Amino acid sequence: MTSELDAAFDLFLYWLRETRSLAFQRNSSLGGSGSQPDTGAEGGAPLVSARDGNTRLTASLRSLLPSQDAKFERQREMLESLIAHDLPARVALWCPAGADLPSEEPDVSEFGAIVRQSALKLGPHERSYVQLPAKLFLRKNSESGNVISVTGGLNPHWARFTDRVRGQYDLDSTQLHRLPESAEHLEALLNAVVEKTQTLDVGQYATIDTIDAWTVQRLSGDSGVTIVGLPSPVAVEGGIAVRRNLRRILADTIALRETPDTL
Repeated sequence: MTSELDAAFDLFLYWLRETRSLAFQRNSSLGGSGSQPDTGAEGGAPLVSARDGNTRLTASLRSLLPSQDAKFERQREMLESLIAHDLPARVALWCPAGADLPSEEPDVSEFGAIVRQSALKLGPHERSYVQLPAKLFLRKNSESGNVISVTGGLNPHWARFTDRVRGQYDLDSTQLHRLPESAEHLEALLNAVVEKTQTLDVGQYATIDTIDAWTVQRLSGDSGVTIVGLPSPVAVEGGIAVRRNLRRILADTIALRETPDTL
């Protein structure tokens, strides 16, 4: 079973405890004492279980968009090991869609250090974000008009620049994949861009330092790191594949439920 599926099941059990007061404790495997889950009737999909007293929960774990990129998987495993070294907690880190994992030094070491620092601040099951450095690139194209054309993470907020700038600008925010949840952070970033436009002449460029906020959460357990992500081409264009896989998994599940004595 992949580390991602393992983390997903732990988060599901935590959600049951917090929202339904169901204190399921995870078994090491279904019907045995080994460290690996059994495989069930759904094409070898892992089956895992947990108990709350005499009540047993059994789950079949399936990925909606499995990665088939060997290079990405090697890089992910290397970063997981790097971050997990001497880390006294088990954490999961979510890569935003379209974001690439660092692959060269000094980016790899800096990435590992920043993630570790954020993880060490988390209490049990707490969630926060990793402040990875990012830059925005702004260019003034014309004195006329009052518009900023935006590519990247700030594109959904382009309308909030309207009537706040004088001139026409291009803003490249492709290094920005995920904003912190704080509305104040977004407002401060928008204000910084607007203020920077006032310093530019036509044809000039400027950079604005900001952060890319990758979600990190502490899981049950005292060791291990799970990086949840996909190669950027798959993550960005995976919508159709996710829907297709979901329909297939649901069809398999319905067929399984209709088969007597499957479990």
